[in-house]
Amino acid sequence: MTSVITPVRWTGERLVLLDQTLLPGRELEREYTRWEDVAEAIRALVVRGAPAIGVAAAFGVALAARQSAAPTGEALLADLETAIKGLAATRPTAVNLFWALERMRGVAAGLRQRPVAEARARLAAEAEAILAEDLAANKALGDHGAHLVPSNARILTHCNAGALATAGYGTALGIVRSAHAQGKVALLWVDETRPVMQGSRLTAWECVRDGIPHRLIA
Repeated sequence: MTSVITPVRWTGERLVLLDQTLLPGRELEREYTRWEDVAEAIRALVVRGAPAIGVAAAFGVALAARQSAAPTGEALLADLETAIKGLAATRPTAVNLFWALERMRGVAAGLRQRPVAEARARLAAEAEAILAEDLAANKALGDHGAHLVPSNARILTHCNAGALATAGYGTALGIVRSAHAQGKVALLWVDETRPVMQGSRLTAWECVRDGIPHRLIA
């Protein structure tokens, strides 16, 4: 089963995030062309979940390259370092954030002697690769994990580890999603997860969208 939920996407010129602060009452996508605004979106929980934050931050670096007026690769690298440090300061507990930023920093460093236009294109491609790899890893995790789920399973989940927390499929909830596609899930218990209510607002919303039978624990 492939979820239709897309919390993070790239148009080729701008980053588009599904605003998770408005769910479940309203579905609104916000567009970003500046790394500073991506950083604020991470801080404000417009995008949340370590994998999704990492993907968004990678595109933040790609946007920083597009914003920069640097004439050389060396000058571009200096501008990108400012953006990377700014993005890193947004969510100090999100491991994927630092991993993604280090990966983008490494790509940028390898391009310091290349034309700026080439560096911009390569950085955008790297961010797209990070997104695609996360989707593939989550789908593989879901399919492998589903083998451990018995028939007629009743499962308890905490917080939100679904499509909204990743590039679009989910980790723990991705396993539930794959098991549901195999007809194994009788019921998913969703706890509300205070104080931000990621369970009641986000996980339950995902279940409704993908037709996963569930009950909310409040």
